[in-house]
This record gives sequence, C-alpha cells and structure tokens, in this order.
Amino acid sequence: MPKIVDYPEDAKYNIKSVSQRTGVQPVTLRAWERRYNILEPNRAENGYRLYSERDIALLVWLKNQVDAGISISSAVADYRSTTSKGISPEAVFNTPAPTISRRSNLPANEFVKLFYNALITRDEETASEIFEKAMASFDLFPLVELVIFPTLREIGDAWFNGKIYIAVEHFASGFIRSKLMTIYQALPVNRKVSYIMIGGAPGELHEIGSLVTALLLREAGYRVEYLGPDLPLDDLIQYIQEEKPKMVILSATILDATEDLDKFDEMISSIKPKPIFGFGGAAFNRNPELISKTPGYYLGETISQSIKTVKTILEGKKPNPLAG
Repeated sequence: MPKIVDYPEDAKYNIKSVSQRTGVQPVTLRAWERRYNILEPNRAENGYRLYSERDIALLVWLKNQVDAGISISSAVADYRSTTSKGISPEAVFNTPAPTISRRSNLPANEFVKLFYNALITRDEETASEIFEKAMASFDLFPLVELVIFPTLREIGDAWFNGKIYIAVEHFASGFIRSKLMTIYQALPVNRKVSYIMIGGAPGELHEIGSLVTALLLREAGYRVEYLGPDLPLDDLIQYIQEEKPKMVILSATILDATEDLDKFDEMISSIKPKPIFGFGGAAFNRNPELISKTPGYYLGETISQSIKTVKTILEGKKPNPLAG
C-alpha cells in the first residue's frame, strides 16, 4: 500500500476539490492549517489555495484518525513523531465524498434565495447540498454574514407576514442550528489558550447568535465552550467556580432575559480569579439604556463587533466598558 510520501507534491487542486475527495470541510481544513501548520498549500495567481496529491493523502490519513476517535492534535503529533523517524504512514483512502451538482460561482444573494426556498419547502436534501456548496464557496465569517443571517431574516420576515407557519420557521432554524453545531464541533479545541464560556441568559431561548459567536471565536483559535440557551445563573456560577474560565459571555434577544444580568458581575466577584463578563444581543441593541445598567463589557451591536471586542479584551487592551 502506498505511503503518504509516495504521492506527488505538484500543487494543482483547489480547496473545493480537496474537500470533496477527503470529506474534510473547507472551514475545518483552514483551521487545521492555521492551528497546527500541518499543510502549506501553494497559492494560485488569484490567491486561492492549491493542494497536491500528497496533501490530500495526508488529510485523508488525519481524517481517518479523527473518525477513529483520536483528537486532531494527537493525530498531528503522531504524524510528526512518525515522520521525524523517517517513517511515512500509509495512505488509506475511503470512498471520496460526493460532489454537489450545482454551480460553484453563485453570488451570496443567490445562495440565500436557494437556501430559503429549500428550507420553507422542507427539502432537507437540497438544503444540505446548498449549505455544503456555500461552505465550499465562502470562508466561515462571510458564510455567516452573507448567507446564514440573511436567510434567517428572510424566514423571520416570512413568518411575521403570515407567509409560512411558525412550525416551518422552527424547522428552518433547527436545520441551520444543526449545521452550525456540526461545524463548531468539527473545529479543533486548543486547551492552552483563553477559555471562554458562551450561552443564553436566563429565559433566552434563541441561540443562533450566541452559537455563531462561539463558532467564530473557536475558529479564531480560542478555547470555547458553548452552553446553549436559558442558563440558570445559580447553576452557572457553580460551574464557573469549578472550571474557572477566563471570560463568560451571555446573550439576550428579549427584554425579559436581561432582568438578572445586572446582578451577574456581582455574583461572580467572589470567584478567584474573577472571570470577565461580556454581554450582548438584540435586547441591548433595542434598549441601549440597559447597557449602562449592566456591569460588564457590552460587546457590540453586531457579531463582527462582538468578536473584535472579545479579542481586544483577551489581548489585554481594555476597551472602555460601557458599564461597571
């Protein structure tokens, strides 16, 4: 059986082709590259990554290790240890991932239109194909900003205007949540960096915003634990005492979910070291007077602002807290 080192190093495959042949999603592939420096793809004249057959063989080997229950960090360490001894692992190829029979150069608004139609007709197979295609076409942040959020807004407007049932809206939101969670869980976890807990405030049942925040921060290299919606504060305090995160972020899209957050900073003040408290969400955007009444760091009106604020805080460049 051929070994990884036996495959040619000519770089000629784009990231979409590599993803289809290996079953490794582009967002995961980029995260592995950035976090572990395991691949160094060449660049085409247009700046796109180009990979070789040897790169593909290595990715298949790594994915097989991960699928067998080995963490990606352990798989990378094992590969480096083995190759440092002059030994190359065997390249065991599984059946290539299926290709998606849709155009690859669709603009974001066309993806939104197709994705929306597939979701409101509950066509899961087509919706999955469109989502996979969008993932292959956009980096993670543009995928969220240009495809996911606009689709959710279209679905929300359709429900508000009586064009679809609330059950359909729930189906669509649940479908998108499951896709985002799959990406989140596929990203590598670095336990040597700042540890962030993220979830919904008490009574907050909407979770796409906090999940996306968790996803983008994990993709940025932080150790992130997403705790889900509607977190009881007493239970959360006990968990924080045990796990000692560097930062805790709670979101609220409805006014009722903000009621107890003005006490949260005081509730964690006895924990040593005291975690940083960050908050945000549509409830604060619609009611800006609440920002100054909530001790902690308001992260911003948008997801992109929130990510930048968190990075600034954790890098030790204290932004001006709008409260406390």
